Amino acid sequence: MTAPTRIAALLAAALALSALTGWQGYRAGHAACEAAHNATLLAHIEAGRKLDDDRRRLARERDELAAQLEEEAHADPVIVERCLAPGRVQRLNTLR
Repeated sequence: MTAPTRIAALLAAALALSALTGWQGYRAGHAACEAAHNATLLAHIEAGRKLDDDRRRLARERDELAAQLEEEAHADPVIVERCLAPGRVQRLNTLR
């Protein structure tokens, strides 16, 4: 092998090696970026689940409170159709 041929072969090998190294680096960077994106996405999903659980818990508490207030309102007998019983008036005053 002559010197110019040897130099050309070494340059081709160096170019192939650098291309392979670049490709591996690109793939590693792509995988790292995709993993970071998936981790962020999972964090958003988990935060959404927590918010949804809190929303459901608050809705359940609200419904229980509404049922309790309605039961208390119906617990007092109606004395006069046009007037509220004293217990109802006091209960309404506590809501203010």
